[in-house]
Amino acid sequence: MPVLTPASPSARGPAPTLIKRTQATQLLERLRNDIVAGHMPPGERLIISALAESVGAGQTPIREALMRLVSEGLVTLEDQRGFSVAPVSRRELVDLTDTRAEIEALAMRSSIENGDDVWEGNLLGAYHRLSKAHKRAEDGHSINPDWEERHNHFHAMLVGACTNGVLLQLRAQLYDRADRYRKLSTRYLKAPRDDLGEHEALMNAALARDCAKAEELLKAHIRLTAQIILAEGTVQAP
Repeated sequence: MPVLTPASPSARGPAPTLIKRTQATQLLERLRNDIVAGHMPPGERLIISALAESVGAGQTPIREALMRLVSEGLVTLEDQRGFSVAPVSRRELVDLTDTRAEIEALAMRSSIENGDDVWEGNLLGAYHRLSKAHKRAEDGHSINPDWEERHNHFHAMLVGACTNGVLLQLRAQLYDRADRYRKLSTRYLKAPRDDLGEHEALMNAALARDCAKAEELLKAHIRLTAQIILAEGTVQAP
């Protein structure tokens, strides 16, 4: 039976303070975080009554949250079977990577073109925080949650001055779907890679307002992650 983990800070950043979050929104964030983190594995059935009991919520907000996740591609809804965690596949990861690389690059270009000195300071600060964290957790087998939060924040700051709300919405959904593959992979953490160097080069190109260079680096960064996961062989066809 799926059980929601305690609520954790969203990788998408803080919610607007002027908007009162509904119970459905809070449940949505918890469900999304659990699926992306791999706590609810691909294909697991999501029984509304069981989820409602685990968090002491009504079935209506649970259903609303699950329907939102269906639209985001993290949950499936089938006749006779109900809701399930969306499956993973090599084909989806390839398609997801290609699409995300283009959308993320467009959002970053808008951010570079519109960013002011406040944006520059935020990006510098995000990189500085990332540089101070260790990627590997103390157990040696998992990603350090503190590094994870700082990594997500750095990428959010890259697109922080983007003025296209639709692009940002698409970018957030694709980021979560790609992040799930990364967290399901055991090889991602072990593969030799200059993580900090890649992020520093990205930051420098963005601050230099070199859109072409920044886009080239960002797409290579995203595709290298997918290549590492695909090489592991745990994500099966189709």
